[in-house]
Amino acid sequence: MKKSIYLLFLTLTVISCADPGYKEVPFGGMKGRVQEVTNRVRMPEMWFAGNTGTDVMSVNKSIYDINGNEICSAIIDTSGVVTSEAESLFENGICVRSVNKSNGHVIARLNLSSQKDGVLEYLQEMNGRNVRLSVKKTSFLGWHRTEISENGKITSINVVRTDLKGYPKSLKFMDGQGNILTLETNKYDKKHNIIEKHVLNGNDERIVYTDYITFDEHGNWTQARTYNKHRLPEHIVERDIIYE
Repeated sequence: MKKSIYLLFLTLTVISCADPGYKEVPFGGMKGRVQEVTNRVRMPEMWFAGNTGTDVMSVNKSIYDINGNEICSAIIDTSGVVTSEAESLFENGICVRSVNKSNGHVIARLNLSSQKDGVLEYLQEMNGRNVRLSVKKTSFLGWHRTEISENGKITSINVVRTDLKGYPKSLKFMDGQGNILTLETNKYDKKHNIIEKHVLNGNDERIVYTDYITFDEHGNWTQARTYNKHRLPEHIVERDIIYE
C-alpha cells in the first residue's frame, strides 16, 4: 500500500513537471503571489468530543517559487515529524530536477536529460533502480493527454479536461493499455473553489462535498469543512497562507 502511494506521488510529480500541455494553475489556484501554504486537517467536533489528544490528523505544507510552481511539499504527522516530502527545481516552466523523500530518506530522484519535439526525457533513480522515463503531452481544446513510458514502454496514460480558465473538470488515470484506474470529476463555485469531488475506483465511488467558511483579504479560503456522500462531517481544514 505504501509503495503504491509513493508511485502515485511520483507519477503526479512527473505529470506536473512536463510542458507543453496541461499545467497546474499557478500558486495552486490561489489569488496573489503565494509563498507558503500550511493546511491542517482536523477532526470534526463530533469525532473529537471527549478525546484528550490532539484533533489534528495531518499537516500539509507547500512552498512556491515566484512563478507559482510548487517547489517543495511535505506531509507532517501529529508529532511534527516530516513523513514525506518532495523538492523540485523549475526552469522556464519545466521541472528539471525532483527529489522525493520518506522519513528523511531519498526514495526517488528525477533529472531531465533531454527535451525534443514535445517529449521530455527523464532519468529516474528509485530504490537503486535506474529507469528512463519519457513524458509526452498533447493538448486540444481543453483536453490534455499525458503518456508516461518507462524504458520505451507506456506505463500510464492520463487525460485532464479543463475549463476555460485552466481548472481541471475531470482527471482520468489509466494504465499503459488504456484501462481506467481512477476517474475524478470536480464541481466549482463562482470563486473556483471545489465544492464537490467524485473519485471513482472500479465500483467504489467516493464523494466529497466542501463548504468554505472563512476567507482572507485576497479572497483565498482559510477554513473549510468537508462532508462524505451521506453529508456526514469528514474533516475541518484550516489554511495558513504567507504571501510575498
